Amino acid sequence: MLEAINHGDLLIHGIRNRDLQAILYGEPAATQQEKRRRSAAISRKLRMLRAHGIIHKVAGTHRYNVAPEARTMLLAILTSARTSLKQINALQEKPA
Repeated sequence: MLEAINHGDLLIHGIRNRDLQAILYGEPAATQQEKRRRSAAISRKLRMLRAHGIIHKVAGTHRYNVAPEARTMLLAILTSARTSLKQINALQEKPA
């Protein structure tokens, strides 16, 4: 989810539930019930991100923007998730 909201296109135009569904699920929902289930799941995640101050709603639209201070936090979280302990240890062993 964090990688999805950090997607370059979404940072420019803002995040919509529909955009996140396309990124996270790939293909469209097969049934109306599945479409509603996906939309509800994304809405819950957006609400949680909003409660933590990572995103904020754009007034008068169905879009959200990533808070400026949260962009740095997202980058740090995603970088640490992609970095292994072996890579971190290799960085610490190099002389300055």
